[in-house]
Amino acid sequence: MNFDFEQLETLLAVIEAGSFDGAAIDLGISASAVSQRMKALEKRAGTILVLRSKPVRPTEPGVTVLRYARQIVSLGRELNTHLGEGEHAETPQRITIGVNADSLATWFIDVLRELGRREDLICDLRRGDEHRNAELLRKGEVSGVVTTGADAVQGCAVQKLGTMRYWAVASTEFIARRGGMAPRDWLAVAPVVIFDRDDPLQAQLRGRVTGQSTWDGVATHYVPDSWRYATAIEAGMGWGMLPELQLRQLPELHRLDDAWSIEVPLYWQRWSMGSRALDSFGRILMSAAQAAGL
Repeated sequence: MNFDFEQLETLLAVIEAGSFDGAAIDLGISASAVSQRMKALEKRAGTILVLRSKPVRPTEPGVTVLRYARQIVSLGRELNTHLGEGEHAETPQRITIGVNADSLATWFIDVLRELGRREDLICDLRRGDEHRNAELLRKGEVSGVVTTGADAVQGCAVQKLGTMRYWAVASTEFIARRGGMAPRDWLAVAPVVIFDRDDPLQAQLRGRVTGQSTWDGVATHYVPDSWRYATAIEAGMGWGMLPELQLRQLPELHRLDDAWSIEVPLYWQRWSMGSRALDSFGRILMSAAQAAGL
């Protein structure tokens, strides 16, 4: 089944903008034209591809077409740039990348600096959990992800970036309030700070040390921002797991035990199709990971 390039481009714009009106602005056409293109694409596909919700969301068949659309549109724009033709001839290539919050707060800074020195790539970064980012690839929402998953999504290639080490830490004040008890003696019951409900690290460490698998009766704080998360631990709200790269900038926090760490492997997973934009971004990513000592 062959699809019209403009219609695929419109589907991509609708999903990224979250609405037909937003897609119209991004594409420089009327909302009516967006609607007409979407109706034509859905007629061609023989099914509804997007739910007219707020924001617009792809249906199950829409996810499949969206993934195809993202690849075709990316390749089409690269071809126009390479040939020096069309409206994209002088346009930087846009890539949509999924990355976890802790990477964004630490070693990814060098990626941003390198992107700032060049004007051939436009990055649309989607923050997500490193354990779930591969799902963004499956849904066609991104072109590549930083993920903990070594198993490639169908049609994708994987490279190992390195490993982020996390340590169980707490503030001086928080430790002092434990009345001189060793961390092993209070870890099971002391207040804890967790990034969000998808964050497994605190539970993994606590389970390993104490055998406790639930947080029943424990004061559990959730702070879903990497630096505000560290601030919460500094403020004495509880203990938590922080990346070693971040701890280097937080000398006032203390490791609870030299054996209480967890290593989280990170991988760069992207479409396996040829893409100069993704190739270029991948090199920037690998260089930054190596420089950070992952």
